[in-house]
Amino acid sequence: MFVSSYRVSKFAFQNFWRNFWLSIITVSMLLLTLITINILLVMNVVTDRAISLVEDRVEVSVYFYNYTEDTTLSSAVAYLRGLSQVRNVETVSAQEAYEQFVVRHGDDEQIMSSLEELGENPFGPSLIVKAHTVEDFEVIINALDNPQFRDAIREKDFSDYQSIVERIRATSDRVRTFGVALAVVFLLIAILIVFNTVRMGIFIHREEIAIMRLVGASNWFIKAPFLLEMIFLSLIAVGITMVMVYPVVAFLEPQMSVYFGAESSGLVAYFTENGLLIFGGEFLALVLVTLFSTGLAMRKYLKV
Repeated sequence: MFVSSYRVSKFAFQNFWRNFWLSIITVSMLLLTLITINILLVMNVVTDRAISLVEDRVEVSVYFYNYTEDTTLSSAVAYLRGLSQVRNVETVSAQEAYEQFVVRHGDDEQIMSSLEELGENPFGPSLIVKAHTVEDFEVIINALDNPQFRDAIREKDFSDYQSIVERIRATSDRVRTFGVALAVVFLLIAILIVFNTVRMGIFIHREEIAIMRLVGASNWFIKAPFLLEMIFLSLIAVGITMVMVYPVVAFLEPQMSVYFGAESSGLVAYFTENGLLIFGGEFLALVLVTLFSTGLAMRKYLKV
C-alpha cells in the first residue's frame, strides 16, 4: 500500500514537471478565479460595514420652539422612547444648543454680533432621535406628528439615509454581478485547461500506461496520478491566494480609514476569523471542479 501510494505520488509529480507550462497556466487560471472570488468577499465585507456605519448614524434632529415647556418636551421623549423603532433619544437643552452654536461659529464676527444684538437665547431645546435601521425612518417621522407636541416643533432635520444605503447596495450589486460573471469565465477557462492538461498528460504517458496495462496495474493506479496532480495544482493555487490576500487586506485596512473614520473596516478580522472556512471551502470547490474536468478527460482519452 505504501509503495503504491509512493509510486502514484511520484507519477503525479512527474506529470507536473513534464507539463510544466501547462501546469503553470492551469494554476494561473485557478488563481485568477480565486482572486476574483476573494475580491468579492472583500467588497461584501466593506459594503456591509459601510451600510452598518450609515445605519448607526441614522438620526432625526427635532427642534422645538424656545417657549416649549419641559412637560411637553418630556412627553415627547417618553413617547419616542416607547417606539420599538427608536434606538435612543438624546435631549439637547436650549443652553447646550446655544453653546454648541457659539463653538461652531465663534470665528464668524458677523454671526456673533447678530447673536449679541438679540440679547437672549434664540434657541429652544432639541431632540436627537436615533433609529435602528433606515427602514424605521418613516415610522419615526409619522410619530413626530403626534398632536401632544407637534405644535411645539419648529423644525425636523433629517438626511435621506435610505437613498444612501440603496445607492451603496445598488453599486455593490452591480460590481458583485460583474465579479461573479468574471469568476465563472475564469473557472470555465480553467476547466478547459485542466481538460487539455490531462489529455496532454495521457498522450505523453501513453507508452507507460500501455506497459502498466500489460503488467496488470489496476485502473485506479493508472488514473490516480492525474487526479492527484489536479489536487496538487488546486493546493498550489489556494496557497498562493492565501499568501496574496492577507498582506493585501492588511494594507487596505488603514487606507480605508479615510472612509470609515476611526472605525475599522474589519477586513483583517474577517479573514483571520474565517480564513480556515474561506480557503478550505475554496480548496474543496477547486478540487471538485478539477477532478470533474479530469474525470471527463480520462473518460474520453484514457481507455483502461
